Amino acid sequence: MTHSFSAFLPFAILLPFAAMILHGSAPARPGSSQGRNKMQARAALVFQWIYGGFLAWISVMAMTVPEGLMIKGRGMLLGRTDMLVEPTLYLDGRNAPFLLLLGLCLPLIFTWLRDKDGRYGPSYYVSANLLILSLAGVFLSDSLVLFYLFWETALIGAYFWIGLHGRANIHSGSVYNALIRFFLFTLVGSLPMLVSIIALCAVAGKDPGVSGIAAIAAVMEPGQRAWVFAGFLLGFAVKLPLLGFHGWLRDTYNVAAPACRALLSGVMSKMGAYGLILVLAQGFPEECMRYAPMLQVLCVLGAVYGALLCLAQDRLIDILVYSSLSHLSLVALGVFAASGEVTTTGLTGAVFQVFNHGLIMVALFAFDARIAVGGESPLLSATGGLRKGQRRLAAVLLTAIFASCSLPGLSNFAGEILVLFAAFRSSPWLTLLASVGALIGAAALVRAFHKIFLGKRGPEAAGFTQASDFSVGEAGLAVGLICLWLVLGLYPMLFLHPVEKTLLSIGAVHGMAVVP
Repeated sequence: MTHSFSAFLPFAILLPFAAMILHGSAPARPGSSQGRNKMQARAALVFQWIYGGFLAWISVMAMTVPEGLMIKGRGMLLGRTDMLVEPTLYLDGRNAPFLLLLGLCLPLIFTWLRDKDGRYGPSYYVSANLLILSLAGVFLSDSLVLFYLFWETALIGAYFWIGLHGRANIHSGSVYNALIRFFLFTLVGSLPMLVSIIALCAVAGKDPGVSGIAAIAAVMEPGQRAWVFAGFLLGFAVKLPLLGFHGWLRDTYNVAAPACRALLSGVMSKMGAYGLILVLAQGFPEECMRYAPMLQVLCVLGAVYGALLCLAQDRLIDILVYSSLSHLSLVALGVFAASGEVTTTGLTGAVFQVFNHGLIMVALFAFDARIAVGGESPLLSATGGLRKGQRRLAAVLLTAIFASCSLPGLSNFAGEILVLFAAFRSSPWLTLLASVGALIGAAALVRAFHKIFLGKRGPEAAGFTQASDFSVGEAGLAVGLICLWLVLGLYPMLFLHPVEKTLLSIGAVHGMAVVP
C-alpha cells in the first residue's frame, strides 16, 4: 500500500536541484561582487532551513507510518539490453534516520558557518547543493542503479566544493594533492562496487533494488557471492572509512572549506555506514557472519589506532579527524557484531550511533572553525586562555565534547552502550579494547579543550586572531541541539523503537533470525 505522503519523496532531490539552478543563474546586480555574494549567502541560509525542515518532517512521518513511504517510477529497459530498471525511492525506519540527520545538520552548518563577509560566489552553493542532493539520493534510493548514480555524484559535488573553495595551509599541503588522493581512494572503492551491482543485476535479469539483494544473493554460488560482497565492502570501507582505507581523511578535511568539512564528517561519511547496515548486513548475512571475526578485529584496531593518534596531534581539527575515525570504527563494530545475533541490538545501536555521531561531529567541526578568524584550527601548544573572549562558544563546545565522550544522560551514551553490548556477546576481549580506545579518545578531546580555553597562551600564538563569540541566536541554536541530545539520552526509545520495529519486519521478510 502506498501512503499519500510518498508523493513528497522526490522533492528531497528536486529542491536542492532547483537551488543549484537558482544560484547558478542568479543575475548580476549593480554593486560589488561581495554584496551579491552576501545576498546569496542569506538566500542559501533561508533555503537550508526550509529544506532541512522538510527533510526532518518527511523523515519523522516515515518513521511513524508502519509500512513506510515508497514511490516507483515507470519501468524502463537499460539501453538496448533487456534489463528492467524501476526508479524507486523509499523511506522507512531503516533509512529515515540518515535523511533526518541530513535535515538537522544543514541548518546547523549554514547558520554557524554562514558566509558573513561574502567570500564565496555561486559555485560554492552550486557544488554544496549538488553534494546535498546526492546524499539525499543515496539515502532514498531503492534502485541499485539510482543508488550508484547518486553515490558517484556525491563525489563530484565534494570534488568541486573542495577544489574550488578549499584552502591549503602549512599543515596540510596543497589542495590539489589532497583532492587527488580523496578522488582516487573513493574511485578505487566505488568501481568494485559497480561490478558487484552489475553482477546482481545480471543474475536477477533486472535491477533488484537494495531491498531485493538478499533474495538474489541467496541463489548465487558461494564463491561468486563472496566476491560481490567484497566489492560492496571495499566501497563502504573507503567512504566510512575503516582502518587502512583512511589515507585520504586528514588532508581532505584540512583543505576543505569549514562547511564542506562539517558536511563530509557529519553526513557524507554516513554513506559508508548506510551501506554496511542496509546492503551488507541485510543483503549478505552469511558473508557477514563468516567474516565477522576478522572485520571486528579491524574495527577494534581502528578504534584504538584513531584514539592513540588523537593524543599525538597538536591541532584541534586533527584530533577531531582521528576521533571521527575511532568512533566510526565503533559504528562498524556494531554492524559486524550483529552478524549471527538473535536480536536487533547491534544494528539498532549502529543506526543510533550514526545519528549521534553525525550531529556531534557537525557541531565540533563548526565550533573548531569559529574559534579563530579565517577558520584556522587552533594549536594546543600555542593558544590558551580563549574562554575569556568566547564564553558561549566554550560552553557549547565543552558540552559537544562531553556528548562525544558518551557522558551518561546524553544520546551518544545510549548508542555506545548498545554497540558494546552487542560486541561483548561476540568477544569480551575485543569489547574491552574498543572501550579503551573510546576512553583514550575522550581523554584527548577533554585535554584539547583545557589547553585551548583554560591553558596558558604560548609565544607561538602571536599571529592567532580570536574570532568573536557566538551571538545569542547562534548560542540558542546550540542549546536546542543540546536539548535534543538530552531528550534522546534520557529516553532513547523515542528514536530506537521505530528503527527496531522496521528492522524486525524486514528481517521477517528476508528470513533474518531476529526477535525483539
